[in-house]
Amino acid sequence: MSKSVFLPAYTIGADAYAKVPEICSKFGKTVVFIGGKTALEKAAGLVKEAIKGSGLEVLDTIWYGGEATYENVEELKKNPVIQKADMVFGFGGGKALDTCKMLTNDLGKPLFNFPTIASTCASVTSVCVVYYPTHEMKELCWRYAPAEHSFINSQVIADAPVKYLWAGIGDTLAKGYEPEFSARGKELDHSNQMGVTLSVLCQEPLVKYGTKGLEDCKKHVVSSDLEEVILTIIVTTGVVSYYVINDYNSCIAHAIFYGFTTIPEIDETHLHGEIVSYGVLVSLMVDNRKDEINKLLPFYKSIDLPVTYKAFDATPEQIETKVLPKAASVNDIKVAAFPVDINVLRKGINDYEAYVASVKL
Repeated sequence: MSKSVFLPAYTIGADAYAKVPEICSKFGKTVVFIGGKTALEKAAGLVKEAIKGSGLEVLDTIWYGGEATYENVEELKKNPVIQKADMVFGFGGGKALDTCKMLTNDLGKPLFNFPTIASTCASVTSVCVVYYPTHEMKELCWRYAPAEHSFINSQVIADAPVKYLWAGIGDTLAKGYEPEFSARGKELDHSNQMGVTLSVLCQEPLVKYGTKGLEDCKKHVVSSDLEEVILTIIVTTGVVSYYVINDYNSCIAHAIFYGFTTIPEIDETHLHGEIVSYGVLVSLMVDNRKDEINKLLPFYKSIDLPVTYKAFDATPEQIETKVLPKAASVNDIKVAAFPVDINVLRKGINDYEAYVASVKL
């Protein structure tokens, strides 16, 4: 059975958009901008300035619709300007870029991505998270390949709300541990072995550069530390996701996250990566990795990631009646280094909370 692997192509830097004419002109002349409203406001003008005199013509600037749904993709496909354009430039975060990936997959058009926040790997991957119009997750689908190129403007990301980078760090830390834990003990083919081996690079650089990188982001300063963090969140995570099968892409940390989404006041006021980062600590306790917990706790404290579920104002009763049943029901824990059920998760949370209460932070 044949297999094709498409690795991401990208440019990073405060001057990343200067490369747009050189790279994109090979794919045609006419362009349509599609993205989130804020993203277009922050970055579209910069890209237009960068392509002045290049021969590239922007036909229109279009909002993606507000949600990554098949319905929004179908509406965009009917737009005659989009049909006419040689290529699509996608602006924004995960949902906007996933919409552009689905759209260009259906239309067979080249896609160039312009991520304006660093919270996910969406700009460099082919996977798309599809939602219902009610904003609930529906399923995953895939573009035939990632975007032809992603232009990661580190100044634009440094000027974005710092909470997105902060949550991106939390989510990316999970990718540093979950693939190995899920794949442990399995016979791995070349692709999965590559992904699992590389996954450690989703956490080590964050611990090394994350504190300074986040501080620089707060100051809107582009630094090597900040760019290392951005690359880890966007590119390293994307490469790992490419190489490992979906069974190895998440495990206990994400199961814990889904558990907390059953508490509306937490789901509505805390970011995905923030909650996942707490799940990382629980998963390490389940795996008896106190050495890693001890390594992470000072880093968590330095950037204010949650080190206890009390940070979410959750009660022990909510953990027992809401979080644990949901976490134990999701597919994320079906493939793991050893069987994981509600009792394992309960013990993991209780043991971790007792341990962190005994540690001087």
